[in-house]
Amino acid sequence: MATDKSKLDFLSKINDLLNSDDLSDLTIKVGTATFRVQKCLLSLRTPYFTNATKEGGFAETKDNTVTIEEHSANSVWRFLTYCYSGDYNDETSKYLDEQDDPLYLKHSRVYALADMLDAPELKIVAAQKLNAQLAESWVPSEFPRCVSETYDNTNESDTEIRKILVKAAAMHIAELLKLGSFHTEIEDLPGFSLSLLMNLNSEGCTRCKLECYNCDRPSIDLADLKDGRWRCQSHK
Repeated sequence: MATDKSKLDFLSKINDLLNSDDLSDLTIKVGTATFRVQKCLLSLRTPYFTNATKEGGFAETKDNTVTIEEHSANSVWRFLTYCYSGDYNDETSKYLDEQDDPLYLKHSRVYALADMLDAPELKIVAAQKLNAQLAESWVPSEFPRCVSETYDNTNESDTEIRKILVKAAAMHIAELLKLGSFHTEIEDLPGFSLSLLMNLNSEGCTRCKLECYNCDRPSIDLADLKDGRWRCQSHK
């Protein structure tokens, strides 16, 4: 019977294959970063790279090299770490020279990448990590950008991660309303605004007042909402 030590040794050897030339048959490029990986291990998490490199695959591939655009090298590194170990952490990769992703965006960017790569289990992991990060390390100045980028890079069907952001915003609404960056970032996100107002209304929030988009008349009547922005009777 295999001992726990032998199992751990085996997993450690798998981890050592990441970004190693040993048995590697695929190169992933993102920005200036290059990762050497084993296609068979990645295929356990996502069909993306198998489909990309087969005959008639994606245009971004050549000679078993896949180029990933519009995603950070750090999020790709965390995705690969997950593929080889079953998890990823907040630590900055020793293989990357570029600055790490901001606090909350570490997880929301992994989520967006997992969505592109068709890795649904990683989406769940990333959402859970974001939820835990928001609960354990609340930094209001980091939050607005996370909301904006997450909503820009997810679909309406991605309710889990969006609900996490709405819940966090509702919990800290009085503090967030004092941030100019919060108003700026969510101005063009009526979906988030509406979800937030519905959350506040359902919990009988008394910590804030909703003001008309065109004047300063307060209200909390969701029936007066239009496109996520409340307008008083004079400005409907």
